Amino acid sequence: MSQTESQSAQMASTANEFDRINGSLQSMLSTLMNELSTLSSAWKGQGALAFEHVKNEYANDLKRLNEALAETAQGIRTSGQSYERSDADAASSIGRTGGQFTLPL
Repeated sequence: MSQTESQSAQMASTANEFDRINGSLQSMLSTLMNELSTLSSAWKGQGALAFEHVKNEYANDLKRLNEALAETAQGIRTSGQSYERSDADAASSIGRTGGQFTLPL
């Protein structure tokens, strides 16, 4: 049982680390996008339009990255909880037998 608890705890810890890193990454990239927005407001012409297009694509990619990291964290968290429940169910099933088996020897 301690092995299962350790693995479940490690999975929860890993999921929390994904969330922490995702939050940090999103904060850093949000700051970058804000700085780029100030630059693009001062820039005119075709180069500015091309830059704005790339910036918008980048923002969409960041959104997908954020979603992927959040989904991964949730998947790890859910797997850890399922793993723990499965182990508890198995222990309960085995415990209910109460040693009532007669083995032919």
